[in-house]
Amino acid sequence: MLNILLSYEQANRYALMDSQSNPVGFMLEHRTFAHELMRQAFRLHRPFKVDIVDLNGHLVMRAERKFSLVNSRVTISDHSGKVIGESQQEWHLWRRRYDLFTETAAGSERQQFARVDAPFLSWDFPMVDQSGEVMAGVFRDFAGIGMELFSDYGLYAICFDKLALAQRYQGEAASPQMADRDLNLDERAAVLAAAISIDFDYFSRHSRMGGGGFGFFPFFGGGSNELTDSQDIDIDT
Repeated sequence: MLNILLSYEQANRYALMDSQSNPVGFMLEHRTFAHELMRQAFRLHRPFKVDIVDLNGHLVMRAERKFSLVNSRVTISDHSGKVIGESQQEWHLWRRRYDLFTETAAGSERQQFARVDAPFLSWDFPMVDQSGEVMAGVFRDFAGIGMELFSDYGLYAICFDKLALAQRYQGEAASPQMADRDLNLDERAAVLAAAISIDFDYFSRHSRMGGGGFGFFPFFGGGSNELTDSQDIDIDT
């Protein structure tokens, strides 16, 4: 209840599920005394580490952000610590923009494979290639008026391939053009890093309460076992 009554944001926790709502893992933000101090002091600019683990608690990947004064930059590494992808926020006065990268085989430079350029207050974050075709997407779904107003609970879908994207845009009058290939594993990891960054930048309790960012709605919050502090993410593959 601290996050509701006092705008005290706790460590984020995410439940990962496949497209059939079967649990596949969790994402857990590190919780230490130093992290708690930085969370309250730096708010949206704070550094963080998020472990992506399987159902047995084994580390699969780790997302990490250092202190950021303006643009959020989240790297994601595999279980051995090798960086495999990155999400880099691009500042704009009102649009929500991100550049997504993977590491080259040599590991000496990054290679951009997608970009996000979402409208003001958008809850949909399609990721397009250099031709403007949609390759993937992070979508926030409405969780109910009570959840949206009085908690940090959020419900999201991450689409990694053209089949999942086609289902997402089914029935829309102007469906975007889909890319003719699916993402590889490193690219999917970068999309996951972008989803975490979008959460922290625009939809956390601090961004909603005006704690130094430009967002206005809740996204991924939380840190206890309460429903109001958890997030559900559907991963469509």
